[in-house]
Amino acid sequence: KRQGTGAVTITRTNFTGAVTLSLTGAPAGVTGDFAPNGTTGTTSTLTVTVSAAVAAGAYPVTLSGTGAPGARTAPVVIKVVAAPADYALSLNFDTVSVVQAATGTRTVTITRTNFTGAVTLSLGGAPTGVTGVFAPAAPTGTTSTLTLTVGAAVAAGTYNLTVAGTGTPGAKSTPLALTVVAAAANYTLSATAASIAKGASGPSTVTIARTNFTGAVTLSLTGAPAGVTGTFNPAAPTGTSSTLTLTVGASVAAGTYSLIVNGTGTAGARTAPLSLTVTGGTGGGTFTINFTNCDPTEQPDWFAFQDNAGPWTVVAGVNHAYTFTVASSRGGIAFHHSGGGVNVQYGTTAELTAQGTDFCSATITGKTVNGTVAGVTATDQAFIALGNGRTFLSSVPTFQLNHVEDGALDMVAFRRAETGTTLPSAVIRRGQNIAAGGSLEHLNFDSTEAFVPDSAFITLSGLAGGETVNTAMSYAVGPSCSDGVLYSGIVGGATFMALGIPGAHQVASDYHNLQVAASVTDADDRFVIMSFHTLSARTVTLGALMPAPTVTTLAGPYKRLQAVYTLPADYNSTSYRYDDGSSASIDIDASLAYLGSTAVTLAAPDFSALAGWSNSWMPGTSATGTWRLTGTATTPNFTLCTEGGSVKSAGKPGTF
Repeated sequence: KRQGTGAVTITRTNFTGAVTLSLTGAPAGVTGDFAPNGTTGTTSTLTVTVSAAVAAGAYPVTLSGTGAPGARTAPVVIKVVAAPADYALSLNFDTVSVVQAATGTRTVTITRTNFTGAVTLSLGGAPTGVTGVFAPAAPTGTTSTLTLTVGAAVAAGTYNLTVAGTGTPGAKSTPLALTVVAAAANYTLSATAASIAKGASGPSTVTIARTNFTGAVTLSLTGAPAGVTGTFNPAAPTGTSSTLTLTVGASVAAGTYSLIVNGTGTAGARTAPLSLTVTGGTGGGTFTINFTNCDPTEQPDWFAFQDNAGPWTVVAGVNHAYTFTVASSRGGIAFHHSGGGVNVQYGTTAELTAQGTDFCSATITGKTVNGTVAGVTATDQAFIALGNGRTFLSSVPTFQLNHVEDGALDMVAFRRAETGTTLPSAVIRRGQNIAAGGSLEHLNFDSTEAFVPDSAFITLSGLAGGETVNTAMSYAVGPSCSDGVLYSGIVGGATFMALGIPGAHQVASDYHNLQVAASVTDADDRFVIMSFHTLSARTVTLGALMPAPTVTTLAGPYKRLQAVYTLPADYNSTSYRYDDGSSASIDIDASLAYLGSTAVTLAAPDFSALAGWSNSWMPGTSATGTWRLTGTATTPNFTLCTEGGSVKSAGKPGTF
């Protein structure tokens, strides 16, 4: 609104009475007030108020007076002039309180008059450690959000700040009082991962991040396996770090262990996880990799090994077994076979030993067992397992199980509706010892022998968004942990229902194995399998997404790709594969124990000068194709029959 004033003169002749003044004919948004009104004098002041909505222009109105001699009028023209471009700044609150190492926000309002241009905002008067960010920073609208960030080192107190604006009408400002509140005494712990050979010692740095706390933190180590000890220096630091020296006995099994660093102080107790990888020791050994049990297409036609980072050496096989000596604590093997291209595997001597005697499992042999089934319609899905014998069927009334080993075995059968409304049903028969070529007793999913499966809701943690989730469940029984599918291909989400075997039908050696896959078409995928005895509500956490690697091409007579990336802490091994879409491919695998760091570089070696090597096994220098990056983690000594045991993996595809 804007106002203007004018003088009203009353010329009197033999009349001294009061004259009441008024203004008529004014447009909407224009009003007039007289001071005084009903005057007995000769003057009054007219104040005209014009709202912002009134257009500029000249408006004729009538000035009226009423007194004892009668009514009198006079014409008046009110000229409305456009207001100049201007703006003003204000805050929703002109004070704000922020705790040290925290943030606070205020809304900046821009009141505009005939001005629509940008106003560039800034914060003035802020002490060191206090920053302000405006969103947007140069608004053309009427508001912006100011986020104030107060560093942990900023002293508690009140600071007078200024929110300033710059625009074509000029500079404007508005005050803001910032009160910095002292944060409560606090601290956090973190510890770097360690990779140590058997019989050796190595460090881990424990970092103490402090907030308003300078007291001593007494450190201790828990969760270490027998043979692993830790010493802190200092043991009760008042500073921000301590060196933990871990000593690994020669008898400690190679693998990755999850330890815990504990801290106690007047600010409370804190913990930090510590990953310790025990490698096979400083010495090497002689190794034999045996491919005898492998399918002929999986048996190498060329084999080489590497001692540490030394040159590759070709080894001649004897009856598909390859023997070589590695002097250091780590090495690698490389081989080509017609069924899977080129394979390169890097590991510690302990991992090479585990790779060892039989590269492939022995071919499954055994007897054939027949059976008949009822209660399975064309819209159902049924799985039947007896030892190594497994089958899937739908509506067919007969089945056959092959490769069933001798001895008493537990049969597990499970039915669920694939598209129809059939209720799920399960049957377990213990101690089945059927003669070769014999038949199981007739199986009926609707008989009194069958039972209703249990169900439990599973919460999936770590979804990134946009992923399709598929779930499956298998069930392991017997001393050999024979694993048979209960169901597969169920679409889930962040929360889904899993089916399994009720406790009343379980024995102590039975285990559920829940499998969850989350993937985005032609993009990232992740997988987790978790083993547990009792089906109950639980949270399953996906591993981290794999990062996008930096892929470069190295010199050589064939396509030699190199991938550089940081392996997420969730995984303890990684691989990089690429192929040209036909028969030329390479898989490069390495363990975290071999790498010694999460900073990973995997590259195709140049084997071209080695005897027996053929460049045709690899994609050509001008070839295009696809690559895949993978990270994998297993809990120590994982099997499908270990309570809480799990395997996690993540993959990222790409093209070259």
